[in-house]
Amino acid sequence: MTALTWPPDWSDPLTLALAAAFGFAALALLMMLGALLAARRSARAAEPLTAQMLALAQAARALSDGQQQLSGGLRHVSEAHASAQARLMEGVERRLEEVQRRMGDTLHGSAQRTARSLGDLHQRLEAIDRAQTNIEKLSGDVLGLQDILSNKQTRGAFGEIQLNDLVAQALPPGAYAFQATLANGRRADCLIDMPQPPGPIAIDAKF
Repeated sequence: MTALTWPPDWSDPLTLALAAAFGFAALALLMMLGALLAARRSARAAEPLTAQMLALAQAARALSDGQQQLSGGLRHVSEAHASAQARLMEGVERRLEEVQRRMGDTLHGSAQRTARSLGDLHQRLEAIDRAQTNIEKLSGDVLGLQDILSNKQTRGAFGEIQLNDLVAQALPPGAYAFQATLANGRRADCLIDMPQPPGPIAIDAKF
């Protein structure tokens, strides 16, 4: 066995081997220390991240709960709104039906009154037309009578016709004579035989 001396003899293979082993051991120790320090630093660095992740998870859970509550609230509001809208539509439909019924009754009554008024108006117009026709006929008769009365000969002929009709209806045949000649030579349109007195009566048809 070779004794260790100082300073070491670097030409001795055993010394070199021991030095190498010591160096490797020191390097391994340094690496372990470095790894330990790095792990501690990583753990300290990860603590805020872990806390943030926990806070984020809690926030996500709270958000999920809030969404569920909001969904339930919206469903309730939607159902309430739908129910209110249905009641409103039902009320509006009832009002519309009532208004339509009243309008129908009013229009029906107005139509009946209008029909009666038109019927009355038609009857009145017919009466006016008949009266107008009678007035026109009467006017024609009056004009014809005026023409007759304005002409002496025509007036005499008209009077004779009227006189003949009246006498023929009132007296029996033989009790009168038309266009009879009197004792003085004058001609009478009608001579009625009457006993004395007063005796025969001469009638002139002119007027």
